[in-house]
Amino acid sequence: MTDLMTRRTLLRRSAAGAVVLSVGGLFTWRELLTDDPVEAESSDGATTSLGLTDNNTVAIGQPAPNFILPTLTGDPIDTADYRGKTLVLNFWASWCPPCRAEMPELQALHQERQATGDLVVLGINFLSQDTIEAAASFADEFQLTLPVVTGMPDASVAERYGVRGLPATFFIDRNGILRKTNLGPVFGDLLADGVAAADSA
Repeated sequence: MTDLMTRRTLLRRSAAGAVVLSVGGLFTWRELLTDDPVEAESSDGATTSLGLTDNNTVAIGQPAPNFILPTLTGDPIDTADYRGKTLVLNFWASWCPPCRAEMPELQALHQERQATGDLVVLGINFLSQDTIEAAASFADEFQLTLPVVTGMPDASVAERYGVRGLPATFFIDRNGILRKTNLGPVFGDLLADGVAAADSA
């Protein structure tokens, strides 16, 4: 009799635990994985919706997806504002050794082209697998002056760009057309070739 009561009690507790886990899982899915708008308040007090701003897909020769993401200080950056400039998007994370190895070349490219103002290197921290503090520390360590934004925890921008591993770099021409991609580190000729493909279009 005691064994039967113990089993029933265990079954009830197991069922209750399963319900709690299911509800918690649904809450997490709703909060992190749905397309509910996320907003940021800039330093001037304006509120901006963050994330993807169009339905473009990633394909060479097609318009690249536009997005708005916050900088490390919370101010939003809209990639549509870079029309008329070559845009190099680089997805990275602070814990990624190849990201660390390639970042000096990306920073050097930014500095080299900063005077002409015709190219922007935009660093996108893969925040779903990183933290703001780690990203800021990385930016300080490499003395980054190129703009850095953080991907939102739902990783919608990285997912749209098909980022499966890090680093990943996308070269976009002055008209917003994707000209070249590099899934892996960009060193030497890979970086130069990507920029040339976007510059010449």
